[in-house]
Amino acid sequence: MADERHDWFLNQIFRHRAALHRYLQRFTSGAEDVEDLVQETYVRMYALRDYRNIESPRALLFRIAHNMAVERARRQSTQATDSVADLELLNVYSTEAPADEQIDARRRFESFCAAVDRLPPLCRRVFVLRKVYRLSHDEIAEVLGVSHSTIEKHVAKGLVRCRDYMRGTGMLEMTDVNNLSAAPRVRDGGHSE
Repeated sequence: MADERHDWFLNQIFRHRAALHRYLQRFTSGAEDVEDLVQETYVRMYALRDYRNIESPRALLFRIAHNMAVERARRQSTQATDSVADLELLNVYSTEAPADEQIDARRRFESFCAAVDRLPPLCRRVFVLRKVYRLSHDEIAEVLGVSHSTIEKHVAKGLVRCRDYMRGTGMLEMTDVNNLSAAPRVRDGGHSE
């Protein structure tokens, strides 16, 4: 009797595996979900008592799979809304900045990157090594083979040019300008003012 059920399952049900996979992909978000649904559907089909009396095993297979996919989606939807409700009860708030502040910070960062890109090559290298990578003057001097005074000059020049560029694009507010104004002004000749 078990061999008869096994043969029926292989001949009438299992042979539709590829079509069942394609069908269930419409209702799920990933291959893992599809495989789970296929396996659950097979278990239900194999467990049917009067499998011999089924007129269209393929139609029943797809109906069971469809119902299980809908039921799973309903359960996941309920779980998702339950989770949100639970979070609201906990009074948990995000520590991230509001979206508009994140967008503003991103724009300011992109403006700063554009300002740094506009620096002369040696000035840009010194500025990035000092301000971004936070290398010491000795480390920069060793890497680039330049003097400490050249490093100081290029860092100051980079600060002034970045400030001026960002001010010109409207990305630097007056409070920020006041904070940066302590940096020495550098003329194009490279001497401090």
